[in-house]
Amino acid sequence: MKNLLILLPLFVSCALSAQQVDTFKNNIPQADSVFQKVEIEAYFPGGEQMWNKYVQEKIEKEIVRLSRDKKSNGTCEVQFIVGKDGTITNVEALTLKGSLLAKILVNAIKEGPKWIPAYQFGRAVKAWRRQKVTFRMP
Repeated sequence: MKNLLILLPLFVSCALSAQQVDTFKNNIPQADSVFQKVEIEAYFPGGEQMWNKYVQEKIEKEIVRLSRDKKSNGTCEVQFIVGKDGTITNVEALTLKGSLLAKILVNAIKEGPKWIPAYQFGRAVKAWRRQKVTFRMP
């Protein structure tokens, strides 16, 4: 009986430990998964400050045309996928569609440098990313 009581806690701890490993294996990202939420978000090389500088340069090149386009006044949100290697795909304007600002942002993201990928469970993963840019004429 005493031996049985010693084996019972040992069996329970082995079962719990095996369950934790199985649960973790199920959470490991699949090769083709695209994450909406991740532990570490994908970001532009150099961070937010470099992103702002990059976008500002793109907008300044088109400032005369932008000032004439009334559709471009406001906030444009663009979504895209950042791949495991930082490549950008599926770029789409969600707001201000058809405006010059949306076209500038979509092209800037498509033609820009690779991003730093998102991380989930310590691995680089494909993840959706959204960026907003506000343009207002005085």
